[in-house]
Amino acid sequence: MTRRAEMWVPAGADPRPDVRGTGAERDMLVEFLRAQRATLALKCAGVDADLARRSVEPSTLSLLGLVRQVADQ
Repeated sequence: MTRRAEMWVPAGADPRPDVRGTGAERDMLVEFLRAQRATLALKCAGVDADLARRSVEPSTLSLLGLVRQVADQ
C-alpha cells in the first residue's frame, strides 16, 4: 500500500519508508511508527530554534515539546 501526498518533497525523493498494509501486526506497527517518525523529522527540518519553542494558541505545546514527547515514547 502506497500512501504519499508529495507536499514538501518532489515525487521520488521522499525519504520516508513505505508501510505495508498486510503482514504481522507487530511488524506493521513498527513500520508505521518508523514512517511517522520520519514524517515528523521531515517536517521539522530547517525550523529554527525560536520557532520550535513557540506554541500556537489554543495549544500550549510547541514543536520542540512535540518532538520531546515523541522521543519519550
